[in-house]
Amino acid sequence: MPINERQVSGVRSSFDPNDETINNVSSSINEEVSSSASFEVRPDEVTTEQLSQLNPENGETVFDTTTNQNKYWNGTEWIAILSSESINESTNLYSQGYIGVLSPFYFDGVATSSEIVIEEVDTWLDVVMIIDTNGVSDQRPEDMKNAQATGFEGTGALGNPINFLLEGLVEKSFATLRASLSFNPDEDGGRLDSRLFIERHIGAGVDFSINAAGLAMESGADEEYPHLISTQFFVGDTIDTNGVGDAGKVRFQIKSDVTGTISMNEMALFIQK
Repeated sequence: MPINERQVSGVRSSFDPNDETINNVSSSINEEVSSSASFEVRPDEVTTEQLSQLNPENGETVFDTTTNQNKYWNGTEWIAILSSESINESTNLYSQGYIGVLSPFYFDGVATSSEIVIEEVDTWLDVVMIIDTNGVSDQRPEDMKNAQATGFEGTGALGNPINFLLEGLVEKSFATLRASLSFNPDEDGGRLDSRLFIERHIGAGVDFSINAAGLAMESGADEEYPHLISTQFFVGDTIDTNGVGDAGKVRFQIKSDVTGTISMNEMALFIQK
């Protein structure tokens, strides 16, 4: 069967970069994109008084020249958009912090030392630590400061242990208690254990403890063994703030299977609210 050849006029068989028609279309598109796309889009500037006169769409953003803030319309009211600096400041003030109590060890003095005698071996003991006159650093979140002025109770003397107060914290909060100490055993092969003793708020049941890292004194007696304990715990619904003056408490305790001398340097509670 013979093949009939056909020619279609006005149609190019290949792309010609010199085609004026194509170049014109490309130029037109570029101009249109250029005119419609801006990399300097900024919200309208208005005063606080003028905001009430606007009829904004949900999500619309403006710059309030009265307060120097970007604001957006949430469908009901204008909401200020915080700067990154403001967010960081708010986080530091309300979400995290710490409270530390230091012995004179950090102020050209000595740590608080106490003896573990034979009657106290294998018994959980509250640590004795006298706080230096300059030894309190209170950087707790603002909600905790507003709820409880001092952040701890007790002097640290024998029979009056330091309890960190958890008032101002909520169920989602968590914290870490850190303690720095050293122990000098009177006998070889001793071990020092430590724990957090936590008191629940009123009506929340029996108090409980969380065991921390132990110290194995393998180099023998009459050696100074430094020890740094850092134990995290979540607050939950039994040690959070139950009411004014009613919240959990946490203190640090030790237990040794040999007699010896314990020296307390500092304790601190790190908080994530």
